[in-house]
Amino acid sequence: MRYLILSFAIFWCTAPASAQVKEDLSGTWSGLLLQNEGGFADKFELYFDLEQIGLAVKGTAFVKLGELQAEMKLSGYQTPAGSWRITETEILRNNKAGLAISWCMKEYDLRVDYRKGELVLTGPWWGNSEYGPCIPGSITLKRRIKVASLFLGGQHAVDVQPHG
Repeated sequence: MRYLILSFAIFWCTAPASAQVKEDLSGTWSGLLLQNEGGFADKFELYFDLEQIGLAVKGTAFVKLGELQAEMKLSGYQTPAGSWRITETEILRNNKAGLAISWCMKEYDLRVDYRKGELVLTGPWWGNSEYGPCIPGSITLKRRIKVASLFLGGQHAVDVQPHG
């Protein structure tokens, strides 16, 4: 009996570590891009549409501030430390709203986390424009977690809504 309890205790303590699952970044992410003091603006809307293939990711980023908008092609990879290094490689479309500006082509070093029932990508960004280095900042993007519904026979995806 003592061995059974000891075995159960060892399993209970090690189960969370062995049960960790790496998340697939594929999907649409939305949130904010923050720029440090002295930048063009302190806050932009930011969206990623990502497709993960193994340890690589590709897709598009869409950044918006009022009428200013740009869509960038991006690609990246997961580092040995577990973060995601993502780089914008090309401007696909943009609207400068008549302003003489140059879009910043950004690089990101992002971590995946769970917060209040949502998957979250966070981390710093930095980059360059036609005028030189951009004032860097950070991003926070969220994606609802898709789960199979047991009530629907496990064949339909259901959004898990955040609580509280």
